[in-house]
Amino acid sequence: MRIGAGLAILGLGLAGLGWWAKSEYATHIQGVINHDAQAIAAGSVHGVEVGVEGRDISVSGLADGRQEHAALIAGLTEIDGQRVVIDRLEVLPLAAPYTLNLLWMNGELEANGTAPSIAVRDALAEAGATDLPLAAGAPDAQWGDAAQLAIGALRLLEDGTLAISERRMSLAGVARTLEDGEAVRAALDQLPEGYQVDMGLRYVDDGTPPAYDLHYTAAGGAWLEGKLPRDVTPDDLAAALGLTMIDDNSDRALTGDAGAVPAALTGLAPWMAQVETLDVSVSPEGTDLALGFGAGADLELLRAALSEALPGVELTVTLAEPAREGEESEEGAQRVNAASGAAEELRGGYWLPVAEFTPDAESCEAEAAAVLEAQRIGFVSGSARLDAQARGAVNALAAVLGACLRATDLQAEIGGHTDNTGEEAGNLALSLARAEAVRAALIARGVPARRLSAEGYGATQPVADNDSDEGRAANRRTAVRWVQ
Repeated sequence: MRIGAGLAILGLGLAGLGWWAKSEYATHIQGVINHDAQAIAAGSVHGVEVGVEGRDISVSGLADGRQEHAALIAGLTEIDGQRVVIDRLEVLPLAAPYTLNLLWMNGELEANGTAPSIAVRDALAEAGATDLPLAAGAPDAQWGDAAQLAIGALRLLEDGTLAISERRMSLAGVARTLEDGEAVRAALDQLPEGYQVDMGLRYVDDGTPPAYDLHYTAAGGAWLEGKLPRDVTPDDLAAALGLTMIDDNSDRALTGDAGAVPAALTGLAPWMAQVETLDVSVSPEGTDLALGFGAGADLELLRAALSEALPGVELTVTLAEPAREGEESEEGAQRVNAASGAAEELRGGYWLPVAEFTPDAESCEAEAAAVLEAQRIGFVSGSARLDAQARGAVNALAAVLGACLRATDLQAEIGGHTDNTGEEAGNLALSLARAEAVRAALIARGVPARRLSAEGYGATQPVADNDSDEGRAANRRTAVRWVQ
C-alpha cells in the first residue's frame, strides 16, 4: 500500500517536473524569437512593431516599399523556432523619381508630392506643405531636412516655385531686393552634401537706377513700363498729366532716394486734350518727350511753345496719323478722348467733339457762344496765323457749326474783331484776314463752305473798354453771327 502510494507521488512529481520544464523552455523559446524579431524590426525605415505569442510572430506598421516588406517578412520567417509570421504591414507605394513640387504665392504654399515618413510629413506640414501622402523611394535619410531648408528659402521670396526631384532642386521666383536674394542663396548653402540646386531669381528691385517709359494715345489712354522711383506711383503720374488712370506694367524701386514726378509732365497737362500720341522716357540722364498732334497742328509754333513751357527737356514734336494701327480710321468713327473725356468723331482727318444737341437757331447760337467763351481762338501777335493753342477751340467750333449748317437752313458768318490799337484800315484788314483764316480752318474740318462767310470789323464793335489790357484783350476776338 505504501509502495503504491509512493509510486503515485513519484509519478505526479515527474509529471510536474516535465510540465515545469516544458513551460520554462517555451518561455525561453519565445524570448529568443522575440529578441531576433526585435533586432530585425529595429532595422526598418519606419520602425515597425513586432509581437511574439509563443512561437507566432505578428508584425505591423509601415513597410518602406515592397522591397523592405519582402526583406522584413523573409527575415522574420527565417528566425529559428518561429511557427508563423502574421503580416499586418502597410506597404508604402514607391515614388520614382522622388519629387515634391511647391508653389508659393500671395502668402500661401501649395504642395504636390510625397513625404518619406510621418515625422518628415509632420515637419513639412509645419513649414506649410500640408496633406502630403507617404511614399517610399526617398534617395536618402537627409531628404526631409533638405526639403525643409528649400521650403524655408522659397518662403523668403515674394512668390516662386520649388521643384525637388531626388537630390536635385530648381527654385525660381521673385525676390524684393538683392539682399533678399542673397538670403535665399545663404539658406540653400546649408543643403546636405550631394544636393544640388538650380536657381533663377527676378527682383522687384534689382538695384539698378529707376528708369521708365510712359506711352499714351488719345484713343487708348496711357500705360507704364520700366521701373518707377521710390515714392512715385502711377496715380501720381496720372494726376500730373490730368488723366484719370494709367495702365501699370512697371516695377518699383524699394531702395535708393525718394523720387519725384518730372516737372515736364505737370507742364504737359494743359496740352493733353490736343495730344494724339505721347512717349515719355525718364532716366537718370533726364526726361525725353515725343508728342504727336493731329491734323491742323502748327508744329513750328507748338514746338516753340512747348520748349518754353518745358525747359531742359529733350523734345520731339510730330504730326500724328488720325488713327494708329488697330484704331478705327473711317469717316464718322467715334472715340472717347482719354485726356478730356469728351466723345469725338473723325471728320476729314480731324477728331472733333461730338455735337450733343439738337440743331436749331437758338441752340446753335448758344452752343457757338459757349465754345468761344470757354476757348479763345488766338493768333500770333500782329498776324492772321492761328497760335499754338487755337486748334482745340477751332475743333470745338467746327463741331457746332458743322452740325448746325448741315442740319438747318442757317448760315453763319465768322467775324474778326480787334482792339483800337493801330490804324483803322490796318485793324480792318487784320480782322478780315483772321476771320478768313478761321473760316478756312473750319472748312478743312468739314463745315459746309457755301454756308460760311467771313467778315472783318476791326475795332468798330468793342465789347469792353479799350483803356485797359483786359478790355483790349476782350475786344480781340472771333465771333459767330447766325443768319436765317
